[in-house]
Amino acid sequence: MAKLCKGIGTLLLALVIIVGLLMFLPSLFGKELFNVVSGSMEPEIPVGSLIMVQYEEPETIQEGEVIAFEHRGSVVTHRVVQNDIQKASLITKGDANTQEDFEPVSYGQVIGVVQFHAPALGAIFGALSTLNGKIFLIALAVVGALLNVLGQKLQH
Repeated sequence: MAKLCKGIGTLLLALVIIVGLLMFLPSLFGKELFNVVSGSMEPEIPVGSLIMVQYEEPETIQEGEVIAFEHRGSVVTHRVVQNDIQKASLITKGDANTQEDFEPVSYGQVIGVVQFHAPALGAIFGALSTLNGKIFLIALAVVGALLNVLGQKLQH
């Protein structure tokens, strides 16, 4: 029983540490994480995906690259159809959409280019980023620590 308590406790603590690092480390390397909440990029990037975005100078962004940009208080992820350097704007389109976006994306709205996406992880990370999610992670760490302590007490 002591080994089981310590094993589960260690596993819970390791899980909390790994999730915490995955949520925090990308920002140290200039990357941002976002949860995809609409189907405009399906099937390439499904709803609930986690995307990792790296800033690039907008004038260097190529046609066909997928970018994240700010639009009316939301983060949108669409593919670049054209980079109009003269107007300092990008024409974008969601893969699932039949038409290009109505408004060009000004260079100032660009967050960066999508470097990576993982289906389903965005919903999990999105939930864990909320206040309730952080409380859950702290509670999980406390339970893990308590199980480790209990395991040590049971050994003696």
